[in-house]
This record gives sequence, structure tokens and C-alpha cells, in this order.
Amino acid sequence: MPQAGLKAARLKTRVMKQHLKAIASALKLRHAVLFVGAGVSMSVGLPSWKTLIDHMLKDLDLDRSVMKGQDVTYQTIAECYRLDHGNIDALCEWMRKSWCVSPERIRKSALHRLIVSLDFPIIYTTNYDSNLEVAYDVHGKPHAKVSHARDMATAPAGVTQIIKYHGDFDDVETLVLTETDYFNRLTFDSPLDVRFRSDVLGAAPAPYLEHLAEIRLR
Repeated sequence: MPQAGLKAARLKTRVMKQHLKAIASALKLRHAVLFVGAGVSMSVGLPSWKTLIDHMLKDLDLDRSVMKGQDVTYQTIAECYRLDHGNIDALCEWMRKSWCVSPERIRKSALHRLIVSLDFPIIYTTNYDSNLEVAYDVHGKPHAKVSHARDMATAPAGVTQIIKYHGDFDDVETLVLTETDYFNRLTFDSPLDVRFRSDVLGAAPAPYLEHLAEIRLR
């Protein structure tokens, strides 16, 4: 390896070690904030976004080729679904039933057990499902679910707060799913957004658990 490349590799390794040391320290002090994405739920069998898109397209009698459009996303399809049906209640009910995982499967999940054992004070998740909450239940750890501003006021002190940043199946109105929902979220002025900025500025964020293939459990 050329000298310049070797120096760059050493610098990268040193920086990575510094980051890991900072994260370890934050975890020990309960100052770390965890961000959980779809990969964590997929690890226990939940379907991918492709399954959701295919369901909406079938319901709307649209060919999957429409997804080739440059400006067409799953949020666009969800917006069409809402306009066609008047709401997304039926879609949410389908997701609630299709994305249901048994507590026993979550109990056996090494990843969910690890998340619970690390005792994060705050977890942000963009997942609509309740797998994280179930993980805390089956492992006997107290927690508080936060999907509304009112939940922040009533959450007990000292327990892990699971903040459903894109909403929760139990309350359709909180879901961030359609194009309009995402545009509204981009204003970043909701109570959860204000809380998010405060938490991130005051804590050491842990890695965003999105792509399970990138996670290595030791």
C-alpha cells in the first residue's frame, strides 16, 4: 500500500476508535440516543417497503411500472391511496395485521435483546410497529411510548422513552406515511421535532440501525 494510503487508513482507524470510545462512554452514562429504522423490524420477519408498495399498487389497480417514474415514491403512492379511499384507515389495518410478530419471536431476537440491555434513555424509531415496546415488555424492562406531545408530559422519569417519530399503528393520525405527511414533517416545528433537536444536541447519538447487514453482534 502506498505511504499516503497507509496514513489515510491509520487515520480512519484512529478516528473510528475515538468514535467508538465516545459512544461507549455515552452508553455507560446513559447519554446516548438510539435511532432505529426498518432493518431492526425486518430482522424479526416484518416485510420490506416493497411489500407495502405492492399492496397499495394492487389495491389501486396500478401496474408496478408506475414506480419507474422519476418523481414517484412510496409516499406518492400512499398519497394516491388516501385520495382514492378518503383516508388510510384500511391500509393501516392491513399493516397492523400483516406486520404482527409474536412476542416469543421478539424474545428470541438477539438484536432486540441487545437494544434492551444497553438501557438507552431515549430511542427514536421511524417504525410504526410495536416491536420495540414488546421487546421491553418481554424482557421485563419499563418503558414509555411517545407518539404525541401529551405523552412527553406523562412519561415517567427514569425509564426508556420510545419515541415513535413517524407515528404509531395505535393512532392513525400520528402516522407519517403519505407525501403530504412528509411535507408537513419537513417544517420541523412539531413538538416531536423540537424534542428531537433538543435530544440530539444534548446527547451522543448511537449508530442508526437501518441496514441489518451492517450490524455485527459480538
